[in-house]
Amino acid sequence: MTARDHFTDPPPRRLGALGIIRTSAGAVLMTEKGQDALRGVERKPWFHPGGCVEENEPILDGLVRTISAKLGITVKPGRLLAVHHMYDQQHKTHLSKEGINFLFDCGVIDEETPFVFGDSIQGTRWMLPDELDEHLTPFTAARTHAALRALSGGDVEVLAGHPL
Repeated sequence: MTARDHFTDPPPRRLGALGIIRTSAGAVLMTEKGQDALRGVERKPWFHPGGCVEENEPILDGLVRTISAKLGITVKPGRLLAVHHMYDQQHKTHLSKEGINFLFDCGVIDEETPFVFGDSIQGTRWMLPDELDEHLTPFTAARTHAALRALSGGDVEVLAGHPL
């Protein structure tokens, strides 16, 4: 416990709004960040569509805005699937700033849907659930698996930190 008044002087935290977009065959859409966006760090470049919510922006509005800006499509967010609290922590391959990511169901689309890339996105890839651990960072894979469990009838999971 700190002496800080968290109501009048809250700590800075990033708020992420991420979408789980799938094909009818169960593949999950991941976006590939360009090297400029990765700032020279060595890590797997695949992330969920979405991004950071702006100050005073409703989280679902931020999700729709960031996916539109990065992929050129409009999604209709559904239910919350997972919440992931990331710690402010240095890792071997990257620095993680503290933030809370909310993953929402953004539905099923055709895998041939055309995208218009923006905001440092250089590509997309559809990944089947058994490919996630190979192609994603451990924390991205963990939150994706949690979201898929919720889509299969499970509860919303609250994750914290980076899995080993």
